[in-house]
Parts: sequence; structure tokens; C-alpha cells
Amino acid sequence: MSETLLKINHLVKSFGDLEVLKDINVEVKEGEVVCIIGPSGSGKSTLLRCINQMEMPTGGKIFYKGEDLCEKKADIRKFREEVGMVFQKFNLFPLKTVLGNITMAPILTKRKSKADAVEKAMELLKKVGLESKAHAKPDMLSGGQQQRVAIARALAMEPTALLFDEPTSALDPELVGEVLSVMRDLAKDGMTMVIVTHEMAFARDVADRVIFMADGYVVEEGTPDEVFGNPKEERTKAFLSRFLAS
Repeated sequence: MSETLLKINHLVKSFGDLEVLKDINVEVKEGEVVCIIGPSGSGKSTLLRCINQMEMPTGGKIFYKGEDLCEKKADIRKFREEVGMVFQKFNLFPLKTVLGNITMAPILTKRKSKADAVEKAMELLKKVGLESKAHAKPDMLSGGQQQRVAIARALAMEPTALLFDEPTSALDPELVGEVLSVMRDLAKDGMTMVIVTHEMAFARDVADRVIFMADGYVVEEGTPDEVFGNPKEERTKAFLSRFLAS
């Protein structure tokens, strides 16, 4: 059995009077691909931002390798080095080249030599099919290319896991496939991933486990066959019927 990498217990997050996450309990094992689906406003992205500590939970606990990230003594910097995040809007540094974007964090935080960082970056650019764009600036790239660079940048830190917050939602439809292809390859390589996505076919094909969220709750979770093929909850059935009928 794989070790539990992330464990979320009774997580609550409120913004003023608005309770966005309500008693969330989730576990992610090493090497597991977990896709989180659900309608907009259900709390999916907030859950990722709480895991990453970009938002402080209102209540509950988040454990990474057994350490409670909500404790004051938790080393959040080390956690973020080990668990990368890929955002909807790429978040690349516009004045740096593709190579500069990918090598910056390994040089600054991992104290890698520039030569080693560049060698690793070129290896990763080859992996995502963008070797020829190493010296381009982000504004010279398509959205799909920028997102592939963002994935390469996250991989340059040699993470134990990656969090993806709707990585294809800002892309034109014809560019979605190239990003999902990179993510499929990562899944085959055994990368632990938690992915918030609206790409139902991708979730059905790639996930080990699917979590359906609505109104701040985990409504249902199970294997793709269970959730897509035989959903138990009416809320899940209603949501999926819109996608599976199309």
C-alpha cells in the first residue's frame, strides 16, 4: 500500500459570513492522481489554495507526510518546494525567458548551479515539447505553450506532488489537448497529482480517484468507474448528466 502523502481532516474555510468549505475530509496517497470536479463556486479551488497555504483554513487540519501544516512551526517554504502548484493563468514572469522562468527557483531556493539548472530545464522543455522556445519570452507563446512552461517550471523543483488549479480553463479549446497530454504523461510516470478540472473525459481516463464537490462539501468520491459509471448521489447524477449527454 502507498503511504498517505496528504491528509485533510474536517477542513473549514470561511470568508466573513460565507462558508466556502464545510467539513472536508480527503486523503491523497503517494503516486495517486485525484481529480476534483464539480460546479463553479463549489469550493474546489479554495481547497487547493488551503492545501498550498495560500489561504489559511478557518478550522481543521492539513497533514503533509504527517506534519500539520496549520501549526505555526510548520515549514511552509519546504512544503511548497516539495508540492508544486500550477495555476489557471500560468503566472509566468513576463520579463524572463522560458529558460529564466524554469531555472530561477532551483537556483535561488535549491542552490543549484546555473549549469545544472539549465541542463535540467532543457530536459524538461524536451519533455513538454518546447525545446525550441527556451529563449522566448512568455508573450511570444500561445496559452497552451505557456501552461506547458508552467508545468516544466513546477517540475524543475523535483516535487513529490503537484496541485493543478483548472490548468486548462484559460485556454482556447484547440490548445487544451497539448496540456492534458503532458499531464497524462506525468500520471504514467507516477507523479502524485491533485487536479481541479472541468475536463470530464480526462478525469475519467487518468484519475485513480474522483472527488465530486458541491456547495462546499465533498458529496461523493470513488474510482472513475464508480463516480462516472454509477454515481450514488442525486447531486452528482444531475451534474454529470450535463457532461455525459454531450
